[in-house]
Formats: sequence, C-alpha cells, structure tokens
Amino acid sequence: MTIASQEMIRDNNRRLVLEYIVNHPSVSRADLAKHLSLTKATISNIVQELLDQNLIREIGSARTSMGRKPILLEFCKKCGTVLAIDVRPSQISTLVSDLKGEDCHVKEYPFSQRDCLLERLTEILSENLKEPGASPYGIVGVSIGIYGVVQNNRIIFTPYYPLPQENLGELLEQKFKIPVIVENESNLSVLGESAFHYQYENMIHLNIHDGIGMGILIGEQLYKGKDGYAGEFGHTILFPDGKPCPCGNRGCFEQYASEKAILEEYALRRQKEAMTVDEFLRDYQEKIPEAVEMMELFVKYMSIGINNLINTFNTDLIVLNSCFSNYIPDIIQRIVDYLARHQNRDCRILPSALQDISCLMGGIRVCAENFLDIRHLKLQNPDS
Repeated sequence: MTIASQEMIRDNNRRLVLEYIVNHPSVSRADLAKHLSLTKATISNIVQELLDQNLIREIGSARTSMGRKPILLEFCKKCGTVLAIDVRPSQISTLVSDLKGEDCHVKEYPFSQRDCLLERLTEILSENLKEPGASPYGIVGVSIGIYGVVQNNRIIFTPYYPLPQENLGELLEQKFKIPVIVENESNLSVLGESAFHYQYENMIHLNIHDGIGMGILIGEQLYKGKDGYAGEFGHTILFPDGKPCPCGNRGCFEQYASEKAILEEYALRRQKEAMTVDEFLRDYQEKIPEAVEMMELFVKYMSIGINNLINTFNTDLIVLNSCFSNYIPDIIQRIVDYLARHQNRDCRILPSALQDISCLMGGIRVCAENFLDIRHLKLQNPDS
C-alpha cells in the first residue's frame, strides 16, 4: 500500500471517529470500535491525537455492573467559536456561537444599498475579533449568507442590493487570516434546519421574505445545480408578462407571493404608502377584509408553488419560513388542505423551527464542519 493510500485511510478513520463523537453525547473507546468497525489500536491512536488537539476530552467513567469501567469521551464544543453573518437587503445580522451552535450571541447592524458591503463586513469582523475569547482556537470560521446566487465561494448575482465584489470571501479571508465561507442564504437555511431540527435526507427549505429563496437537500447533500442557480424558486414565472422583477424577467413568483409583495399590494388596497408585517398581521387578526383577502391570496400562491415543487422533487419535507406561516398557526394547514384537493403525494409541510436565525445556524454548521473536517454535523440528540 502506498504512503498516500495509508494517509487517506488514516484521515478517513479520524474523520469517522471525530464525527461520531461530535454527534453523540458521550461514548467510550470500545463503543467507537464497535460502531465504526475499527480496531481498538486504531481507535486508541486516533483518540489520543484528538485529545492532544483539545478537540475531545475524557469526562469520567460509565456506570457498569461488572468489569473495568470504560472512560467516556466528549466533544469539546467550546474549543473554537464561529461567526455567522446574514446579509439582508436592509440589515446585517450576526451570530457568534461555539461549535455546536450553543452559547449564542446575536447582533444586528444597519445596512443600505449605499453601503460598501466589503467595508461594512470588515468593520463587523474587526469588532468581533477584538472581543476576548476563552477558546483555544478562537474564531475558526466565518460564514456569510447572501441574498443571491453564489458558486464556489464567489458571488454571481444579487437582486436586492448592489452586487458586491465577487471574491468578497477571499478578500476578507486574506485580511483576517480566517476561513470565510460565502453561500446563498437559503442554502445555509436548509443546512441549519437539517442539523438543528429536521433530520431528513431529502428536504426543501423556503425562505419567504423580500424575495423567495429555496435550499435543496438531496441525499443529505446540498443541491446547487450546474452553476449555483438551483433553488432560485422566486424567479420562476407565475404570470407571463406580469410584474417586472429585478432579475430582468416579468411575472416572477416572488413579485406576487413574497412578504414584500403581499405587503405592497395590501398597502395599495388600503390606500397607504406602506404597511409593516406587524400591521398586516394585526389587521388580519381583526379580520379586516383586505387583509383576509391578501392572506387567502398568499395561501393560494404558496399552494401552487409547493404543488409544483412536490411534483418536481418528490421530496420528504418542505419547511416554510415566513412571518405569515410562523405566526399564524392555521396557514400551513390551509396550504395542506389546498394541496390535498389537487395531488396525493406524501410530503410533510412544516413551519421553520429556526425562523430568523436559520441562515445563521446553517453558517455555524458549515464553518464547524470545515474546521473539524467532518461531513455531517448533527446538532440534536439522535434519539429525540
């Protein structure tokens, strides 16, 4: 066997061992050997290496009625921290957490189309790096969620704010000497929901805010298409020759079914300059006729869109992340009832568990996986 092959096997075994420890509350060396079908000598060597690197620790002995008590191992989730950033059209949100998405600290920063995104993010990273941290490895990665198309860490298209430098991540990485991962915000959202709540191999996450974004998991792998444009569900055509869209087309789905579109149409019908989500939801609860009509329109449009997704992807789960569905309990049931009259595919439709921080938590996941060199970070109890 060549040296390269030996190193590949050793690296793969290390990845398997660390991933198992990370994804399980506590485990012994004997359990690792049993579950991973590796020799006790291999497990012993890898565990010692991980202990020396401060990635895992021994936490005492397991209870047993006979024989030598096995020593349990646990992942050192506070060995490093991650900074996740969500760049929205009018606001930048950040979240700092440990490597299991716990001990979270969220901040919000103003952002407008007049701002240079590179300069704004430079300020934000500089501020966060100044804060003292107790972890051995410090900040191990930065994720940046972009409203637009991203491929191979390069920004290709942003419909709702000026296109930043396509190599934004590379520029920040060079300046701060920290790995920077740039990704579409809906792709991060589906990874976040998958790791922290809904553990499905095949699922779709719909983010419905100013636009409509979609993250797709197939066989637990993020699907982005040939050049990153997979998931641009908001720019599929609902009405040919309809309303103009920033993407250059007319009649795009998000020009009718996004929160922004619904609020704009509602304000128009109420003869007001603008309406906030809170105002719209309050009016809906008070059964203002125009608000009820707009919510019925939202349910209709989303049902049509989800019906098309189910027939296209035949997925197990669709997660709907919208203020409307998150705060009004019966909206998803109304969509389910609508779909039941038009098709009989077995697909669950559920509200987002992470809501406004889904993109940020997905960023935590990808940065932690990158730093630890593991493939699947699962951050809920596997027995739950």
